[in-house]
Amino acid sequence: MIKNRNIVFLLTNIILGLGVILSYLWGIIYNDDPSLLWGRVNENHIPYIVLSMLLGAIGYLIFSSFFLYIKKLNSLTFKQFKYLINLYICILFPSSLWMPLSVLYLNTGNKLILVTDLLCLYIVGLSSLLLTKFIIDNKIENSMIWKLSVIGGLQFVFHTLILDAVYWGINFV
Repeated sequence: MIKNRNIVFLLTNIILGLGVILSYLWGIIYNDDPSLLWGRVNENHIPYIVLSMLLGAIGYLIFSSFFLYIKKLNSLTFKQFKYLINLYICILFPSSLWMPLSVLYLNTGNKLILVTDLLCLYIVGLSSLLLTKFIIDNKIENSMIWKLSVIGGLQFVFHTLILDAVYWGINFV
């Protein structure tokens, strides 16, 4: 059971995570002017947003390591494990759609594509919030990695919900 849960967790992250990375690379290469993807985001804010993205990625790696190595996936009930995997899917799958939908919207101006694009970002942001709550609820006393996971989760929520969904969404429309 332990190995099966670890394999499911790792495959979810590797396959869908690779989808996110490849979609970003595709969007940057495919789009004639990648700067259009920033919309009306203030140019002075872009370095901070990129830094936030990197910190969010580090947070993601920390809280994912927490579940893999510290909390141990086998200590979760089946229902908790299923919930955790579904949260990861709700973060990674829509994240892989964001870039292609953004490029498609820039090329077509189709409002339905824009709404779908923004919906993807809100799904990611809200799923990140629920995942951070799940981390908090799975506290391990005197665990530094748990504390770092909570901080990483909060940074991830800040980036995905506040910066991506709200700030970018308002400035891309």
